[in-house]
Amino acid sequence: MPEKDVLPPARLPAADREARIASFKDGVDRSLLEENLRRTVDERFRQLMELQRFADELKRAGRRISHDRL
Repeated sequence: MPEKDVLPPARLPAADREARIASFKDGVDRSLLEENLRRTVDERFRQLMELQRFADELKRAGRRISHDRL
């Protein structure tokens, strides 16, 4: 349950908003964001589809392994 005194980011005072944003920047690889933003929407969508196919393949492999152990 959210705390009563916590405001959504859009409703925070500007200084507090900036501080919150700055706290997240250290853990973000901005070069990856920039690389992705240089791609077209179609390229990003294709990359997402490839990632989904890979995730599906990993899931199937995990099921095969767990089935073979039985």
